[in-house]
Amino acid sequence: MNTGKSSFVLIVALILTAIFGCEDKKEKLEQAKFEHEFYQPFLQASAIPSKQVELPDYRLNVGDMLEIIFHVKHLAKDEYRFHTEDIIRIKFPYHPKFDQTVTIQADGKIRLLLVGEVNCFEKTLTKDGKIVSRGKTVGELETELKEKYGKYFKDPELTITFKAANVKIEELKRAITTAPRGQSRLMPVKPDGNITLPYIKDIRAYGKTINELHDDLDQAYEEVGIPEIEVTVQILSVAPRKIFVMGEVSNPGMLKVSNMITLTQAIAMAGGLTPRADRQKVLVVRRKGLPVPEGVIVDVEKMLTSTITYNHRKMPDPKVWSKDFWLDDYDLVYVPRSHLAKSDDWINQVFTKGIYGVLPFSTSVGLGFSYEIRSAPTTVHTGPTGGNMIQSAVNTLLSR
Repeated sequence: MNTGKSSFVLIVALILTAIFGCEDKKEKLEQAKFEHEFYQPFLQASAIPSKQVELPDYRLNVGDMLEIIFHVKHLAKDEYRFHTEDIIRIKFPYHPKFDQTVTIQADGKIRLLLVGEVNCFEKTLTKDGKIVSRGKTVGELETELKEKYGKYFKDPELTITFKAANVKIEELKRAITTAPRGQSRLMPVKPDGNITLPYIKDIRAYGKTINELHDDLDQAYEEVGIPEIEVTVQILSVAPRKIFVMGEVSNPGMLKVSNMITLTQAIAMAGGLTPRADRQKVLVVRRKGLPVPEGVIVDVEKMLTSTITYNHRKMPDPKVWSKDFWLDDYDLVYVPRSHLAKSDDWINQVFTKGIYGVLPFSTSVGLGFSYEIRSAPTTVHTGPTGGNMIQSAVNTLLSR
């Protein structure tokens, strides 16, 4: 009989263990499912996985240190074209007295006997529709000179050879190779937003992306007649961003940051919002690179408190947090006072500092308030106590 009872107890224990074990396993599966689905809206808020979030293109700022690396392209498929400072020889086999050795000047011209000035460059249209000046080929210049000299004698045969070619490129190589980093130049973005490089005028870097500056530099060297020069632009160091936070924050002032931060991160770095802050009307003003400043009002309260209900549970609203935008250099964040704080300041200014400041300390003014609060409706009764003490105090002042 005892054996039967023991078997029964064992069976019951096994059944209970199985039931509670299944319940525990089911609860764990539901928890895992919830945690998996909980994070999905955060990932879907940006429509791409978090590891692939793209920051806005960085635009160069004053004080950024750049490294400009120079490369010389070999345009093998094209016939050599003249460059300024090339030295050429022009020989006439039948009229040697007109032989000359000349240097192509900065304006792309040479001056020859009999025919005068001759332009060794021509205007051409680039793929993007811009007009640039490029050197003529040896064959093109020979044909042009034969036509010009043909007006003066019957046999205008001539040959053009080089005494020195690519002079400007060789000088550029020597200038940049003296740098300890090889054929490159370290160049800061100057306070006027420009950078200075050999053979080209100061070129604007401030506010441009690396790719935009690269294209502008390549075009600038092509326009001065050195299309073989190609550059690579690298950022060695970034000037700290300056963001100004003022108003109802614990530590107002200027923030210096070396990377990009969002609006709420800037407020947190400034010590957070004070109890007097109007969290629904935070102003952000942007003026970097803009002729007229632009501003936007942000409801930080909604950003911090908005939730959505998912699977009977509360969670932050990722769509609202997606509006926590990146701040730019020189952005101004202003946190205003709330209406309650303004009212409190007004009462303090008018009554505490105003009336008490006007009335002498020897004069006592009694102001009493009595409240009667009921459930519905709520009424508040106020009235002075102590008789006509204010009028007495005023009469006392007037009689002195």
